[in-house]
Amino acid sequence: MTREVTVARETTVVRPLTGTPGITMARGVARPLRARRLWIPLLPFLAVLALLLSWTPPAEGQIPRERAVTERPVELIFPTPRHINLQTTEPLAAGELYYSIMHTFGEIDQGKGTLWGLDSGANIRFSLEYGFTDRISLLLARSSMDRVYEMGVRTHLLRQMHGAGTPASVSLNVSGGIMTLPSDFLAQEFSFADRTHMAVTLPTSRAMGERLSLMVSPMFAVLSRTDEAMRIDDPEDRFYGGVGIGARYAFSSIQSITLQYLPVTRRSASEIRHGLGIGVDLETGGHVFQMFLTNTQALNDAYLLAAPVGSVSDGGLRFGFNVNRSFSVR
Repeated sequence: MTREVTVARETTVVRPLTGTPGITMARGVARPLRARRLWIPLLPFLAVLALLLSWTPPAEGQIPRERAVTERPVELIFPTPRHINLQTTEPLAAGELYYSIMHTFGEIDQGKGTLWGLDSGANIRFSLEYGFTDRISLLLARSSMDRVYEMGVRTHLLRQMHGAGTPASVSLNVSGGIMTLPSDFLAQEFSFADRTHMAVTLPTSRAMGERLSLMVSPMFAVLSRTDEAMRIDDPEDRFYGGVGIGARYAFSSIQSITLQYLPVTRRSASEIRHGLGIGVDLETGGHVFQMFLTNTQALNDAYLLAAPVGSVSDGGLRFGFNVNRSFSVR
């Protein structure tokens, strides 16, 4: 009897079930009921998963959802309406108020005696812009160079869309200004009409991805009359044109490096002048700070084309910075 019991125990030695930790079964014995019950709570989940994988929504229900995701405008191709001193395609929303304070100082080749141009006086430009709609905004500004007051309109013709939509953003900017230098500074008498000028720009930009943005901007300006006392390249010429090129590369959500190149010519010119700029954008606390080096002191569109530029190789660069902020006033 004792031997038979021993044999029976040997035939009921248990071994782990291969591939299933913690579940054991005896040789020659069926799997315990507890192991089969482990699958019971998973059955509803598996049934729902199979249903979701096999179900295809109607085509008419997919189209609006796909448009809502892919056909939306690309936001913040450039963080502000100003890129160093070029206008961008960044629109204002209806009821949004944007202001900027722009500065450029003297040339750095003046040395430490003027703190590399910072003591030589600055060209300062204050501007306010209000969005009447999501596509149209009105600009008012004043620049200390030649004491110029401006009014302008920005119209956003196209906006870059995600997916297979519009590939680029395009804006049309038209501005007019008046030079208010006192007659004592001018070599001849100027009427109100003689003091006016006009500028037109057509910036076109595209976000090449999450970090890189590019822009090209044909520009044209005409001055009603010129004078030697005005800060322009050639008092004998009133017509100026150029093509602004801008680039921005974002290192993070708040930091980016910026580049600007503006080849400019005039009607009677035999050579092209090259406007250059390189800077850093810093977005913080609702403000966008732009710090840069450039070889022109001009800040508004007409003088950006007409004003003289410094030689980079001879130290003709200037330090500048812009402060940008937007508010909702609706």
